[in-house]
Amino acid sequence: MLLAKRTRTPRYRLGELFLEAGIISPNVLNNSLLIAKRTAMPIGRVLVMSGHVSELDIECAIKTQGSIREGAIDVQLAKELLRFAHCHQVTIDEAYRLNGISRDLGPLSRLGKLVLAASLVSEDGLRQAMRYSEKTGYPLGQSLVHLGLLSEKTLMTCINLQILLRDGYLTFFDTVKALQFIERDGETFDSLLVALGIVTHSSRPLPRIGELLVEAGLISLEDSMVLAELGTEKDMQYGELIAAYNIVSKNVVEAAVQLQKMFDNPMFTRARAARLLHLVNKMDTTIEHVMAEFDVIEQGVTLLRAAGVVEEATLRETAVSIKDFEMSVAEALILRRAITAHQARTALMCLHQIQCGTMSYEQALSCLARQAGTSVPEDEGEEEAA
Repeated sequence: MLLAKRTRTPRYRLGELFLEAGIISPNVLNNSLLIAKRTAMPIGRVLVMSGHVSELDIECAIKTQGSIREGAIDVQLAKELLRFAHCHQVTIDEAYRLNGISRDLGPLSRLGKLVLAASLVSEDGLRQAMRYSEKTGYPLGQSLVHLGLLSEKTLMTCINLQILLRDGYLTFFDTVKALQFIERDGETFDSLLVALGIVTHSSRPLPRIGELLVEAGLISLEDSMVLAELGTEKDMQYGELIAAYNIVSKNVVEAAVQLQKMFDNPMFTRARAARLLHLVNKMDTTIEHVMAEFDVIEQGVTLLRAAGVVEEATLRETAVSIKDFEMSVAEALILRRAITAHQARTALMCLHQIQCGTMSYEQALSCLARQAGTSVPEDEGEEEAA
């Protein structure tokens, strides 16, 4: 019996609860207790009359008292919620919601807490999505999208806001307000970045690695969002997750990181970045090699053409199909797979050997023709013989 009395949860009188929640000071509590004793008034009434707390604070404290005594909430969390309710003058139930805490759902993921706090998804909706997530293996955000409880655009906004939270630009409460600001007031995420001073009106936000990989067609939008959500839950960078799940090669990840920095140049476009990533992936090489050897790649394509590997009809058709002034015919041939990565690498190797004097032009043409199962055009041989 004595042991049970020693270990039971403290009862916490109102004054003590306000003190330990940091709402009043020890001096205020002592003075209020003296006044309460002299006037035979409840301590709560004295604190309200002296202006240190509001009627709403008293209501919140009484509910918090009950939750603590019932063992329904951790004592430290109860104090934090009471202080939050006092600072923002909201009910204790609103304090729960605005902090992404549910009494009935159990532990929630970070995204679950955010959408609950912002009132974007109800507790019933979250419960349904959690069951779906457990059944399918999808993270909570994608489960909400699949069930039609959240749009892909809103999910991406949530993920981007969580990255700002993780990086220290926002508190959780500010993140909730920012999400409501974007979703309810029709503002854009970019306008929020400007308001926070992360970017200026004259600058443009750098694309994320996932966005570049999606635009290059190397990963689907859904897979990219799944990885982004996992990253915010596990405090992992996107590149780390890409490498962990072996979705694209290390060369592609490193190229995407380097291409991000190139957007400081206003002339550098997403389309250009996507094509470069495509070339890195197709040629299985580094971005430095692709960019440094661009003129050599053009020469390599010319060599393949001379060897009969690239037909003239294919060349003309590819040239006509180019709509982007930045794209060369060589790029287009590689991106359209008219030239394989192996053929491109062999052509570059032949060029290098020609330059070093270890291979003749005729030998290079024969090598490339044999590899492709074609024969060297007669006019090329005649031209070289002459």
